[in-house]
Amino acid sequence: MDKLQLLEKHWGHSEFRPFQEQIINTVLEGEDVLAILPTGGGKSLCYQLPALLLEGTVLVISPLIALMEDQVKQLEKRGIKAMYFESHPKSLPLQQQIDNCIHGNYQLVFSAPERFLNPSFMEQLTRAKIGLIAIDEAHCISEWGHDFRPSYRKLDALRTHFPQVPLIALTASATPAVIKNMRTLLHLEKARCFVDSFERSNIAYKIWNTEDKFNSLIQLLNYHKGSSIVYCNTRKQTEHLAELINQSGHSADFFHGGLLAEEKKQKLASWQKGSITHMIATTAFGMGIDKADVRLVIHTQLPHSIENFYQETGRAGRDKKPASTYLLVHSGDARTLKSQFLDRIPSKNDIQENYKDLCNFLQIAYGEGKDELYSLDLNRFCQRYKKSLSKTEHTLRLFEQVGLFHLADSREKQFHVRVTASSNESTLYMSKGTASGQLLEYLIRQNPHLLTESSFLSPKKLCKALHCSQERLKEAFETLRQQGIVEFSLHESNIYVTPLTPREDQYTLRPAIEWAEKIYRIKKKKIQSIIRFVEDQDQCKRNGILTYFGEKKKDVCGQCSARSCKHTLEVENDFENKIQTLLKSAPHSLQEIKQKLYFEPQALRPYLSQWLEFEYIKENESQQYYWIHE
Repeated sequence: MDKLQLLEKHWGHSEFRPFQEQIINTVLEGEDVLAILPTGGGKSLCYQLPALLLEGTVLVISPLIALMEDQVKQLEKRGIKAMYFESHPKSLPLQQQIDNCIHGNYQLVFSAPERFLNPSFMEQLTRAKIGLIAIDEAHCISEWGHDFRPSYRKLDALRTHFPQVPLIALTASATPAVIKNMRTLLHLEKARCFVDSFERSNIAYKIWNTEDKFNSLIQLLNYHKGSSIVYCNTRKQTEHLAELINQSGHSADFFHGGLLAEEKKQKLASWQKGSITHMIATTAFGMGIDKADVRLVIHTQLPHSIENFYQETGRAGRDKKPASTYLLVHSGDARTLKSQFLDRIPSKNDIQENYKDLCNFLQIAYGEGKDELYSLDLNRFCQRYKKSLSKTEHTLRLFEQVGLFHLADSREKQFHVRVTASSNESTLYMSKGTASGQLLEYLIRQNPHLLTESSFLSPKKLCKALHCSQERLKEAFETLRQQGIVEFSLHESNIYVTPLTPREDQYTLRPAIEWAEKIYRIKKKKIQSIIRFVEDQDQCKRNGILTYFGEKKKDVCGQCSARSCKHTLEVENDFENKIQTLLKSAPHSLQEIKQKLYFEPQALRPYLSQWLEFEYIKENESQQYYWIHE
C-alpha cells in the first residue's frame, strides 16, 4: 500500500493536512526533520504512518504517561501494533518489557524521557531494530520553552547510540530562540525544518476586563453552546469554580494534577463523551486532549506565557469550525501572576537552607548519600522546618533539573494520620482490646510522633504487620475517627529521593543557584510578554501571537477584542431594548442582568449611568435597578 491508501485504511482520511506528506517523505528518505505544527495540526501522524512503511520499530519519546497510553490504545484500534514502557506496580518487569520491545515486532514503542537517564536501559535498547526516533513535545528540551524538562537534555545520547537512525523532533509552539535551541541540543543542524503557520483563523481571541469574573463566566457559558474548557491557575480554584458552575445549572467537573490517574481518566472520558459539558482545569489538562468540537476556551487568570495561552486556546475549534476564546482580566491580575510564578523560584538563601534541612531530615552525612534511595515525607518535612509546601516542591524540582537529585513519586496510596486524642485517652482506648484499639497501639508504638504531628503511613506495611486486609484496616481507621481518636485521609504524598552526588554543600549547590537565577530571568521575560499582550488594546490579538512566534501578518483578524480590528463592545442584538424589558418586568441587580443577557462587562455601565441621570431608572436598597420612566 502507498501512503494515501494507508491513510485512508487506518485513519479514515482521504488527504493529508498541510506539511504532513512532505514530512513523511523526508523521514522515509532517511533525513532528520524538525516539525513545528500547530495544535491540531496532526503531528502524531508524521511518525505513526512511517511506522507502517519503515523496516524496524519507531521509537517515540513522549512526556506524559496518559498521552502514551491513549496513543497506544488508538493505534491498536486502527490495527497497528504498539506498546509503551509502563512503570505501574502491576505492569510487567522492565526487563520483560525491554525484551518485548526487541522481539515483539512492534511498529511503535513509546517511552518517557526519564527512561533514558538509565544508561543500562539505553544500552539494552540498542539491541532493537529502530527505524526512526520521534521526539514529541520537543520544545521541552529548551529552557526558553514553556515547559522545560531536564530529562529531555539527556536525549542527545540517542544520537550516539543510534547514529544511523533518522530523528524527527515535533512541537506545536516554538519561538525562533527555541527552534535554534532544539537544533543545537538535538544535533539537528542539518535537519529539514517544516514550520506551519501559527495562525488559527477560526478562533476569535477576546479579552474582557471585568471585576466580576464569575458572573462574566456564567454569561459566556449561557451564551455559547457546546463543550468548553475553563482554565484556572490553582487546584482549589478548579474545584470551587466547578461547584459554583454546577449550582448555576450547568454541567461541569474539575481536573488538576492532584487527582489520581483513574480519576483523571474517568473525568476526561465523561467530558469527551459529552456527559460533562464544561471542564474546569489547571494546565495539567492539556497535552493529548483529543476533542475536536470544543467551542469555547476561557481563562479566568492570566496564563504563565504566550506559549501557554496559544496552546490552551488552540484546543478550541480543532474541527476548523468557528470557536471563541476569552481571557477574563482585572486590575490585580498582573501583580498576582508575578507573585505566583516569580516568588516561587527559590533564592540563593532558599536553596542553601532547603538543601541543608533536607540532608539533615534524611540523615545524609557530609560526603555521603550518592545513589542511595530515601523516602521523603514532604508534608512532615515542611511542618518540621516551617516551610512552604509549594516553594519546597519547586526547590526539589530545581535540584532535579541541575542533577543533584533524582525524584520519583510514590505510586502507593498513603494514609495521612494524626492522633487527636490525648496520651491518657489513647491509653484508655487501647486497653479495650478491640481491632481499632490494636491498630492505635501499633501506630503509637511504631510512630510515637503521631501524638504531636501527622505522618504518612503505608497501608501495605500496616496490613502486613497487623495481618489484616486493607478493607479491615480502613474500617478500623474509620472507627478511630468516629470515636474522635484520630484524623486520617488516603492519598499519594511520599517522594523518593536519590542524591546523584555526595553531600558537599557549597560545591554541590553552585549549579542550582546559577540555574535558579537563569530561570528567574526567563520566566520574568515570559510574564512581561503576556502582560504586554493583554494590556495592548490596539494590536490585533492574532497578530500579537504570530509576532511572538516570529511570523508577520499585514492584515488583521477582524474578530478579536483589539481596536485595530474595529472592535465595538460585544452585545446581543437589540441589547438596549432587552435591558429595558428586563428592568420594566422586575428589579434586577447587575449580576442578574449578566446572567440573562450577553454583553461585554463595560457595555452595560453607559446605559445605566445615562438612565439614572435622566431618572428613567432607580436603584433600590437591594442594589437592584428598576424602570420608572413612562
